[in-house]
Amino acid sequence: MTDTDVKIDDEAAAELIATHYLTSVDEVVEHLRAADQLGLGVRVSSYLVADEDGLGSRWELELLTTSPVHQEDEAETVSE
Repeated sequence: MTDTDVKIDDEAAAELIATHYLTSVDEVVEHLRAADQLGLGVRVSSYLVADEDGLGSRWELELLTTSPVHQEDEAETVSE
């Protein structure tokens, strides 16, 4: 799924490029490395899904135009 017109509410400068739904940590790491090389930001969240073996881990990776920065982090950086 790709939508370049979606703005991320809590990071006004970061725009959503794509959302990827991943099933392994190796996939997450591969996507993170690629985003880093391209200078793109990411937001990763994990969740559990029921599968034939019980519960399985899944990850949602949002690829952003810039790196998201939380307001608390900016304040700490400025004060240091």
